[in-house]
Amino acid sequence: MKNRKFAHAISQMQWYAFRIDFQFQCAKRGIEFRLADRRYPSSKTCHQCGNVHKDLKLSDRTFVCPDCGYTEDRDLNAAHNLRDTVAYTVLDLQTTMF
Repeated sequence: MKNRKFAHAISQMQWYAFRIDFQFQCAKRGIEFRLADRRYPSSKTCHQCGNVHKDLKLSDRTFVCPDCGYTEDRDLNAAHNLRDTVAYTVLDLQTTMF
């Protein structure tokens, strides 16, 4: 958000409207829409051993687990964790959460 032009573009994106549209498209195609818990540490959790690396900074783009040594791109590690998480809510158009 330090870049003013980028921050302005994000603020105009209307994330809630995007989510509702994405949710509608999932419902139309029969795809389950999962909303992960907001506080789930997906990028700080090791995909291999489940250890939470609390000292991970946002500037660290590669995740290295201090316990098992698992090394992966931070975003890919978070994607694996979100795929496998059980901390989510299934939403359809009738149960939209605000």
